[in-house]
Amino acid sequence: MFMLAADVESVVVVKKTNLKRAVLLCASIWTTPASALPDLQERAESALVAGDPAQTVVIAGEILATSPDSFVGLYLLGLAQMELGNLEEAAATGQRAYDIAATEEARFQAARLIASARFQNAQYVRSEFWLRRAANHAQTEQDAQSIVLAYINTVRANPLSVEFTAFVAPTDNINNGSNDGILRLESIGLTFELPEDRRALSGIAFAIGADLDYRLSQDASQITSLTGRLSGETYLLSSESKDLLESSPITAVRDVEGRDFATLVAEIGLRRRQNNISPFGPVSAGISFGTFWEGGERLVDYQDLDLQQTFPIDPDTSINLGVSFRDQQSLTPFLLDSKTYDWTGSYNRGLANNDLFQLSFLYRQREAGPEGSFDEYQIGFGYGLAEPIAGTRLSTSMQVGYRDYPEFTTTLDGRRDRFVGAEVNATFVEFTYFGFSPSVTLSARRTESSAEENTSSTVQFLMGIESNF
Repeated sequence: MFMLAADVESVVVVKKTNLKRAVLLCASIWTTPASALPDLQERAESALVAGDPAQTVVIAGEILATSPDSFVGLYLLGLAQMELGNLEEAAATGQRAYDIAATEEARFQAARLIASARFQNAQYVRSEFWLRRAANHAQTEQDAQSIVLAYINTVRANPLSVEFTAFVAPTDNINNGSNDGILRLESIGLTFELPEDRRALSGIAFAIGADLDYRLSQDASQITSLTGRLSGETYLLSSESKDLLESSPITAVRDVEGRDFATLVAEIGLRRRQNNISPFGPVSAGISFGTFWEGGERLVDYQDLDLQQTFPIDPDTSINLGVSFRDQQSLTPFLLDSKTYDWTGSYNRGLANNDLFQLSFLYRQREAGPEGSFDEYQIGFGYGLAEPIAGTRLSTSMQVGYRDYPEFTTTLDGRRDRFVGAEVNATFVEFTYFGFSPSVTLSARRTESSAEENTSSTVQFLMGIESNF
């Protein structure tokens, strides 16, 4: 039957509404005699609504025999083929209708037909693709919302979900380098200049990533998924940074390029959400295995374990508590093995005006030898506006934290870092293509360290795209 996943109207209403809209909108390309138009149209519609799609196929064939490029004939034929369960044929016919459609409304209807055929044939990724194409041609808010609802339900039905991220980000500190380039050894009272590659280097970051989730099983009590992640980031140095590196007396530093700071992360894991194990709310647990490269060299392998408890307060409010553990093994003699424990919490609330508010905290304990171990405390704040301002959806966040190293190489009494970060994101929802809109993010981070060579600041301006679904 002709229904997308999110349609709630009866089959007859959906059919008649879409058929009438398609016929009226495409009357300009109808090339059969004018006297035949109402009769063929009514006979085809009546047969379809009466549950006789085979007869509709015959009538649509009469239309196409006289006018092979008739949008109405193709659209009626596609609906009838879908009713008969010939889903591949229906999608192919819908494609022909889309290709000859003369108006945005006609293209919208044809794309919906193809998406519905693909959905019913369990071809969810292809259905999502055609729903995004349909979104390009939506002319009313009602049409746009119908696509959003259909897309959400298609994603729910699809056991595989893939989330892509990509951005370009001019930044004034691609390597998290020192601001003043000075290394002070308190224990012996000496001061040195840091090598140029350890100073703040500006440039442009290019990043791309993909997060995968494949649902292995699902019922009312649980969801079990296989997860994966692959992300990479590389850099292009600014002319100022190149000049700084080339001025170094150290040959190896003069040869440093942006790709020497490039990173790559690969990870695979298993995740389970259980809805009936706790009286407080859903519990989720996960395990994952990953590896990390920098500058083309594989540096560490790691294993992550995490456990989270959700406390639903009301439909608009929840509290999340979590604990996680990372066991990291160094693959190079220049790094130490480490163990990291995180305790996290967040308060999430949807306000009366549909804005979103979040308050979060993190306590981290890292064990990595005498001079690499620290305790970290962090609080965060986030706010997202529900209603766009001048066609722009805005959100912002801020984090403040403190990190304490009991021992550190260059100081007599350990190391203490105080840091603050802020971010503002703007998505230009007024401009959309395939359901995506351009976005920009301005982020800044400042770290003040008692070991002054670790004092740093970073400002980034990220440009990317975000999905509106």
